[in-house]
Amino acid sequence: MMLGKFKVGRLGAFSSRATAQSQRPYASAKTANIDWNPIRSKKQLKQGIEFDGSASRKVFFGLLCLAPIITFALGTWQTRRLKWKNKLIAECEDRLTYKPIPLPKNLTKEDMPNLEYRKVLVTGHFDYSREAFVGPRLHDTHRGYTLVCPFIQSNGDGEVLIDRGWISADKVIPSSRNLQHLSVPKGEITVECVIRVPPQKGVFNIDHDKNSRLYQYLDVEAIASEMHSRPLYLQALQNYHDRPEWASGEDLSQVKENANDKTKSWAFWKQKSKPITESTSSISKPSLGYDTAEEFDPLQFINAGVPLGKIPKVDYKNNHLNYLVTWYSLSVASSVLLIYMFRKGKFMNPTEEKLKYAKKIAD
Repeated sequence: MMLGKFKVGRLGAFSSRATAQSQRPYASAKTANIDWNPIRSKKQLKQGIEFDGSASRKVFFGLLCLAPIITFALGTWQTRRLKWKNKLIAECEDRLTYKPIPLPKNLTKEDMPNLEYRKVLVTGHFDYSREAFVGPRLHDTHRGYTLVCPFIQSNGDGEVLIDRGWISADKVIPSSRNLQHLSVPKGEITVECVIRVPPQKGVFNIDHDKNSRLYQYLDVEAIASEMHSRPLYLQALQNYHDRPEWASGEDLSQVKENANDKTKSWAFWKQKSKPITESTSSISKPSLGYDTAEEFDPLQFINAGVPLGKIPKVDYKNNHLNYLVTWYSLSVASSVLLIYMFRKGKFMNPTEEKLKYAKKIAD
């Protein structure tokens, strides 16, 4: 009796599943990785194409047609930019070879681009009470700042801003610097510089705090406004030679000590010179007991707080060749893709491909 009931139950369940399957108008096609949504009829397929595929295919086709034209135009523009930048760099490098001249009088901000990287000589004195610092900046793992100081010209032609170079963070206070005839020269001096056009503010540059002498980036206009100076920007050239003619009477003893220290440092391979005595000749034509043409070590300048000036070279970046190759490569790639789509005769439609695959599985 129990066996009969079990058989009847199994037959009932089987018949109910068969009835359910016969009532289903369609069946899902499954692949190993994707469960496709069922498709009921060709009419539904066409409706899906008209609703989902037509507009998107037109947009894609339009973009694909425009891509070669736009990228080719950008590549041509970068070609012109490359020629312009190469010419500009060549002109600036040519100016660096000229001998320095006195800074032209009545020089304006509009004249600066035509004289960029021209070596000039400016005579006057620094105003250390209005020093500005840009940074922080790293130099060989040392933390420091770029030192910008107003320079008052002796010819009465107004002030200019001179970028004296990098200085260590622990030497920002003028009184803490050693070799003061080089780090904070007093009186009238002549400085060799190059004319520079100040950089523009970048997108990620942070505005500095007003009434502060610390700037996140080189904003010459803001520095000149707060320091009450003209926005004429010069960069002092790097020079590791001693300048005893810059020393005033109160700095003479330090120059003598420096001379004796230098003779000790050269004693390994050079005969030691005689120490400095009081019979030393005048500073304008020094005879300090050592060769003043010898250079300091950069580390000596860093430890003493003497700013490290600019190396005389052109700093322009020229990446236009990379951009040119990139745009022309994209133009070629998009052109090849467009030709391939035209040769195929139609664009691949996901809905149609789905139906073909479903029929293949059903067969």
